[in-house]
Amino acid sequence: MPSSSRRCSGLIYSLHNNMKHFSACLVFLFVFSVIAKAEDAVTRSPAGVAGEIKSELHRNLGLWYPRTLDIERGGFHTDFRRDWSLSPYKTKGIVAQSRLTWTAAEAALRQPGNWKDSMTPVVKHGTEFLREKMWDHECGGFYWEIDADGTPPTENEEMKHAYGISFAIYGLARSYELTQNPADLEAAKAAFQWLDRFGHDARFGGYIEAFYRDGRPMLTPPEKRPYQTRGKVGELLGTKSMNTHIHLLESFTALYRVWPDETLRSRLEELLLIASEKIATWPGAMRQFFRNDWTAAATYVSFGHDVETAFLLLEAAETLGRPDDPNVLTLARSMVDHSLEFGWDETHGGFYDEGATFGHAWSTKKVWWAQAEGLNGLLVMHKYFGKEDPRYYSAFIKQWNFIRRFIIDDKYGGWVSQVDADGLDRRRPNIRDMDNAPELGKASLWKTSYHECRALINVLEILESITGEKP
Repeated sequence: MPSSSRRCSGLIYSLHNNMKHFSACLVFLFVFSVIAKAEDAVTRSPAGVAGEIKSELHRNLGLWYPRTLDIERGGFHTDFRRDWSLSPYKTKGIVAQSRLTWTAAEAALRQPGNWKDSMTPVVKHGTEFLREKMWDHECGGFYWEIDADGTPPTENEEMKHAYGISFAIYGLARSYELTQNPADLEAAKAAFQWLDRFGHDARFGGYIEAFYRDGRPMLTPPEKRPYQTRGKVGELLGTKSMNTHIHLLESFTALYRVWPDETLRSRLEELLLIASEKIATWPGAMRQFFRNDWTAAATYVSFGHDVETAFLLLEAAETLGRPDDPNVLTLARSMVDHSLEFGWDETHGGFYDEGATFGHAWSTKKVWWAQAEGLNGLLVMHKYFGKEDPRYYSAFIKQWNFIRRFIIDDKYGGWVSQVDADGLDRRRPNIRDMDNAPELGKASLWKTSYHECRALINVLEILESITGEKP
């Protein structure tokens, strides 16, 4: 056979072979696409998503409790590695202790058929530690941090902070709803009264945030600690923060439900107004830090806090008897819309961390708590505006798919701390196989069950109301 014929024959054979492979690929892609569409149809069904959410909620709660209970010393363990093995720690903080108590009470109250019997002892265990160990029996107020064995600090320069006191109120108020233990309510009331006495700003509204142990405002660095220029949420001493005040709004809402005190109502109304008119600004973003008179500093936008606050505003308004307040609804929607426009990853799903009010996000990492708050915020917007605007549910599905794929740890369960924008870490391609990577850690003084469990419980209830049945 001439060489040209052999070449032609070889080319024909090669083309035939390639076409067979190409056809096989087409068949595979077709089958994959059918499966993907079928899975997508199930996933996009509220009933299908509700089943997934419920399964993840129960698995998540089962990982946190009773594992976190410190039976010997009281309270909760707060440091766990990726594989849920306990990591050594030296202190217990008011934020983690309160949040772990609150989550247990929330699960018992809102998922009673599954969790009330097992969570009620957990709640009692948590509130006892808050009342007996985290409360300063000499000066009043809650410590920010104590030794892991329960030994409190003694120096007056040791900072107390409104953010931490707020979460103690939040946990105790919710626990009282479950246990009806009057000691829990009295502790929550005492915390509010201490904070209001030493911290309320009668002239401009809101609260001073940092205090000496004896309750005096810490407006400048302590004499013995000149290097301590900031408070516990990054604010300069003597200033006010968005972060503290939105959580005061949250905790005062919880306390008012069980203690309808007139002073408390007045402060709750004040915080709702401050959040709406001082902290939030056009076109639906929140500023971070403020002088005493609420003059805002030029700072950044935290997309997770914005979508979280949209929910907290609606929750506060409902507690005050205004469940469909049009001004609050409009503001809440604008905050979610702004985050969708500037902080949302349309390609992968998920909310970025931080950015400018207008423009691209400059911190594109995705932190677990912001993804949880985004999941909740998007479905809340669908609840109110879904009939006129389908994008909230579409984004909710994309958000849930991102969480399922990248935030939920498919190896050990639980939610990892943070991931890159696309869910992977290009600098450390094998990170998903590493058990000690800090980014994949499960618990710390700041990372607890609070954000994801609250989001999952809220989302499950909304989905159940849409479907009209429990999965």
